[in-house]
Amino acid sequence: MQADDNYSSDNLIVSGFRFTSEADAQKALTDESKIRLLESRFKASKASDIKAVYDKALENKIFKTPIGWMYLYGLRKRLIDSGFSEEDITPIPVEVSFTRHSAFEGLNVKQRVVHVEENKKDFRRIFSLILNIALILVVIIMFIIAITGETDNIINYKSNVTNRYAAWEQDLKEREKAVRIAEKRLGIEDSSSYYEDATTAQEE
Repeated sequence: MQADDNYSSDNLIVSGFRFTSEADAQKALTDESKIRLLESRFKASKASDIKAVYDKALENKIFKTPIGWMYLYGLRKRLIDSGFSEEDITPIPVEVSFTRHSAFEGLNVKQRVVHVEENKKDFRRIFSLILNIALILVVIIMFIIAITGETDNIINYKSNVTNRYAAWEQDLKEREKAVRIAEKRLGIEDSSSYYEDATTAQEE
């Protein structure tokens, strides 16, 4: 049996077994090489010698794929046929799981319900935290809009009124200055003292 003859061109089939990856197929080829090496060196027909080889192969874990396990199974059958009982022969370990495992596997019904409830509580806690953060951001944005907005509101009312009063005062000063310049140009005397005297007399 040659490895090249049993190794398919798609690099996944070895001795009738289709593997899921090229790495696994390479391991199967290695098992084939080990089997050929054992068969070339081991010619004993005594049951005790067969059992020694079988036990040594298990102890050293030299086979990693079904190719090697099938060879060990053949040795096991020869031992049983020669008079060994099932209890006297070490079982072949299969260190591969053929069943998909889930987080719920091995839990009873009550434990599964508790697990689901814990997941729901975690989701509610996270959702509540996200919602609170969103509300805080909305409040901050509204506060910024209220402060920077031109429309009067309870937050910026004083600031807006003060700004408008300052603008009116500046406008009046500029107009008064323009009037005085015009009066001077037209030769009109400054009547500010007259208005001041009149205002004082009315107050008295």
